[in-house]
Amino acid sequence: MIQFEKFTLENGLRVVFHKEELSPMAVVNTLYDVGARDEDENKTGFAHLFEHLMFGGSVNIAEFDTPLQQAGGENNAFTSNDITNYYDVVPLENIETALWLESDRMLSLAFTQKSLEIQRSVVIEEFKQRYLNQPYGDVWLQLRPLAYQVHLTNGLRLEKRSVTLRMLLWKTLKAFSRNITIHPMQFFV
Repeated sequence: MIQFEKFTLENGLRVVFHKEELSPMAVVNTLYDVGARDEDENKTGFAHLFEHLMFGGSVNIAEFDTPLQQAGGENNAFTSNDITNYYDVVPLENIETALWLESDRMLSLAFTQKSLEIQRSVVIEEFKQRYLNQPYGDVWLQLRPLAYQVHLTNGLRLEKRSVTLRMLLWKTLKAFSRNITIHPMQFFV
């Protein structure tokens, strides 16, 4: 069985810590309890867009990737109906860089109108590539409303998503961003 410690910090952040003695690498996994289920039925794609915007940097750093890569690390993220998950892999001796970057992103996320425009286009293209331009790519989009009568998630409404993201207003995105700060998070190290 894998041994781990689990505790909650004073600020409410839940931490799960596991030390692997044989690995020269460390992983920091930050899980936000925000996903497509938190979107308005008529305004979809925000959770995925916000995932992308969180790589844009904070008030302390211009963008997230460069300091992590300079520390020998890599990262990625994904958004589902229920969560948004970020993970960083770094050499063990540089774990403090990953921890600082994640804490800085939580504390002082900053995004601009320019980053919104860039990431909006990226997310729309990802949606097209994954769902619209694949044979049977929309099958899950069609099945989800049939499978879920109570907890129907809205994040992948086929006919609305690209249009919603194109018409997204800055103030609407800022309002959605409050979901990130009020939902509980888990931090896995």
